[in-house]
Amino acid sequence: MSHRAICQIEGISYPAVGFGTYLLTEEEAFLAVKQAGELGYRIFDTATFYRNFEPVGRALRQRGREKAYVISKVWPDSQHDPLVKKDLETTLRELRMDRLDAYLIHWPNHTIAIEETLGAMDALRKEGKVRHLGLSNVTVAHLTRVVECGIPFTWVQVEMHPHFCDFALLEWCQARGIAVQAWAPLGRGQMSVDPDLVAIGKKYGKTASQVALKWIVQNGCLPLPCSRNPMHMASNLAVADWLLVEEDMQRIRMRAQQGARTRISLERG
Repeated sequence: MSHRAICQIEGISYPAVGFGTYLLTEEEAFLAVKQAGELGYRIFDTATFYRNFEPVGRALRQRGREKAYVISKVWPDSQHDPLVKKDLETTLRELRMDRLDAYLIHWPNHTIAIEETLGAMDALRKEGKVRHLGLSNVTVAHLTRVVECGIPFTWVQVEMHPHFCDFALLEWCQARGIAVQAWAPLGRGQMSVDPDLVAIGKKYGKTASQVALKWIVQNGCLPLPCSRNPMHMASNLAVADWLLVEEDMQRIRMRAQQGARTRISLERG
């Protein structure tokens, strides 16, 4: 990831803002992903839990499958070895694709050894059905255990926005060359009306949402905002040609350090 808002994946450059599809279903999902592709998004995030593979896949194939980096995630109820393969087969069949670019554990299932799930995912990677592996909604404790089992992984996807960031996890990942994706980078709409972000944005002629996304990108991470509005989609992608000064980066960091997760607790980790 670079401050120029470019994400390099195996030598190919992608915009460093991806497109999330949570809560988008049926024709709404098709139109949103189609519009996002036309605007220049190339990294798209979905999951079994989202129930939108068919419209997402249809939109991406129409645009050209080779132009998209497609991420999906396996839900906790399918993390036993045989069920992982079944989940991926269903994912690819509904997307009408022959492989995923990235396959992530959506939430760790504490009743299933993480080594079992990742082992099954790694076998699918070796078969050419998946390019890269990853984990979502994890803590450093999870990741330490994964490293001990020796299965390579590329991505970690966690909650990250100016109201919360797990900096210990971020630093752990960056020290090991593991890229971090940020879900809910706009805090389900909270960032767009945050007075601090609005004030910072006025200095740059940018929106509060653009400030939030730029802060994530300058921290070396890949935000995955979702939108149904083409104007917002375009605005979210427009973070390449400017930089937040260090004073503003630190101002946001201080608040994010003191914030709370919305959906995962350290206890669950």
